[in-house]
Order: sequence, then structure tokens, then C-alpha cells
Amino acid sequence: MNLIVEVNDVKFSFLEKQPASSMTHAFVYVNHANQYCAVKNGDRLSRSELRIGKYKKVYSVDMQQHTFEYNEEVPSATRGRRFSVHLFIDIAVDRPELLVQQNAGEIGILISNNLPLWVESEARFFSIEEELGFARHIEEFFQTSSLVKVLREAGIVVRAVRVLVRQGFRDQRHDEAIADLDRNAELSAYQEALDLEEARRISATIKISLEDGDFITAGKLAEKNEMAKLIVDSEFSQNQTFKQVVNQQLLNMINDHSIDQAEAEQRLAKLKRLFPYLPVDLEKVNAKKRPFRELPSYPNERE
Repeated sequence: MNLIVEVNDVKFSFLEKQPASSMTHAFVYVNHANQYCAVKNGDRLSRSELRIGKYKKVYSVDMQQHTFEYNEEVPSATRGRRFSVHLFIDIAVDRPELLVQQNAGEIGILISNNLPLWVESEARFFSIEEELGFARHIEEFFQTSSLVKVLREAGIVVRAVRVLVRQGFRDQRHDEAIADLDRNAELSAYQEALDLEEARRISATIKISLEDGDFITAGKLAEKNEMAKLIVDSEFSQNQTFKQVVNQQLLNMINDHSIDQAEAEQRLAKLKRLFPYLPVDLEKVNAKKRPFRELPSYPNERE
């Protein structure tokens, strides 16, 4: 970004006028005594002014607005954490004679030499959680920074500043990983709640089936949900009244001559899978030839 477009020797002529400036380009005339004369905004240097000033060189200066972009990561006040700073600075030449005098035509070099120092020195006052505050600080206090002072001394003004400050790339990935863990934990807790509600619903249905003597339905329902099996299993082992009901229903089924031995064994096998500690020996079941008259009582604790 070179704001000094070209440099030419001044040629005096009674026949030719000096070129006129414009809103986008100015002329700076220099003599051997290092005296500078700026011509801008559509004006031109007259022949008499050129003769009196004894100007030997003329500089063509770009007066248009330009945008300088800065995109870097800088350390924050939080140890090991960095800001990602994306900064746009709109600049323009206000006093072209100072630009030529300072030989600051290559404005990109001037800004690149000063901007990183200013941004990094200011970033160390803000913790990583204060990225919005740091962005406002750059926008509000940029006009008083040492960089703006350097630019002003070179005849350049800052017209606008736009800045986006975020956590550095590595810190963003770090926070995203933590957020993923939180989301997964939330999903797991929600799924567990759904499973528990489903288990309670199934266990209630199983209990009704057992009370009605429908052991087949109870066994099938319990096989669909492991948590329901645990809930009913616990309730069965702790609720003495429930034990007595099941015990009586089991006795009735074994002594029911309308149920053949194969069906009785099948029902008892499913019930045995649901409640492994039931005091029933499947090998001794013979609902037709030797019906059970009495079942041993349930133990108070599981064996």
C-alpha cells in the first residue's frame, strides 16, 4: 500500500501549466531547501508560485481511503489463553506534505511495524472472558493510541475502526470440547429419565399381569426392558404380600389339571427367567400326574 504514487522532476514552462490535483490525488512540491508545498482538492500550482518556490521535484500522493487489515492471535491476561483479533482500519491521507516529509509512502510497513505492538500491549490488560470489553476498548480508545499518533505525524488520519475479538482457535476448540461433554451428559440424563419412566410403566403392567395370573405376558414384558425387570425383581423380593399372591397363583397353576405338563413347564420357565429365585424345580413339575399341593415359603432374603 504505497500512497506516494510517483516522483517526477519539475519542468518549468511558460507554455504548459502544472497538472491539476483532484479529490483523489494531491501534489507535493519540494525544493533544495526541503520546503514543501501541497496542492490538493482540484487546485494547481501557478507558474509564478513554481518560479518563486524553486521546486525541483513533485510527488503524486494518493488521497483515497484505504483499509488495512490485521488478523492475529495475541496473548490475553489469562495465562496460556489467547485472543483472536480481526481488525479493519480505514485510513486516508490528510496532510500529503507530512507524508512526503516523513517518507511514509509505504503505509503498510508503517502500520505493520506499530500495530502488533499496540494490540499486544493492550490485550494483556484483559482476561480471556473479556473479549467483548477488549473489542470495545480498541474501538473507543484507538484514537488515543500511540499508533494513531505515529500515523498523524505522517499526515494520515484514521476514519473508522472495525474489530472482532474472539478466543484463539485452540481455546475455541477447548471450550467446544467441554460443551460437547455437557451436552452428552444432559442427553444421557434425559435418556435415563425416559428409560426409568418406561420401566415404571412396564413394571406396573407386569405387576397387574402377575396378579391376574398371566405369567406369560409378565415374562414377555420384563424381557423388553432391563430396568423394568430390576424394578419388579426388587419389588417382588421386598413385598411380602406380593410374594404371597404370586405363590398362590403359582400353586393354582401347577394344580390346574386343565394345563398339561408341557404348557406348565413353559410358563414356569418364563417365570423362572423373570424371578430366578422362585422355589420351583422345573424338572419335578408334572401338572397331570403329580400336582403340587404346597410350595415352600419364600425366604426373607435372596439366596
